[in-house]
Amino acid sequence: MISYLKGKIKTKDKESLVLENQGLGFKVFVSQKTLALAKEGEEMELYTGFVFRNEKPELYGFLSPQELSVFEIVEAISGIGPKGALLISALGALEDLKKAVEEKNFSYFSKVKGIGKKKVQKIILELGGSLQDLNKNTTQREDDALRALISLGFSRKEAEQALQSVPKELLQTKEKVQAALRFFSKND
Repeated sequence: MISYLKGKIKTKDKESLVLENQGLGFKVFVSQKTLALAKEGEEMELYTGFVFRNEKPELYGFLSPQELSVFEIVEAISGIGPKGALLISALGALEDLKKAVEEKNFSYFSKVKGIGKKKVQKIILELGGSLQDLNKNTTQREDDALRALISLGFSRKEAEQALQSVPKELLQTKEKVQAALRFFSKND
């Protein structure tokens, strides 16, 4: 399973790009937001979801693990394919999506081409619990990162301050701790 790629952008079209990594070219479907940031010849990092669809493997790429998590949750909903899940994951931050689901905000999903009112109802119904679980996992990782920093000798206040500087797209405990340690080294 390919869950992360880093490489040079060889080509791009209206819905995908080819990312070269060690002489291999990987076709990765990405959102319009990601395509806008992608420049041929430059390096890019993508968190990827692997989908086996119509007897054909496909890779979907995301700028953050959080976007990938939303994609995986939405793609698991019956009747929503990977292209629709890709579009939904790119609508905005996880908090915006959670708010739209909680408020049953149908207009939030109107930006997604090809998803009608019935599918939006289904998405809202099925995402309610899944997004809460995702948020709990994120909170658990923050707690784990806080405990790790304290065990390294930092005070709770110092650890909390450092974790506030960590970019929101970093979700894994190890990534959070490494970013917090960089914060400490910059402020010495």
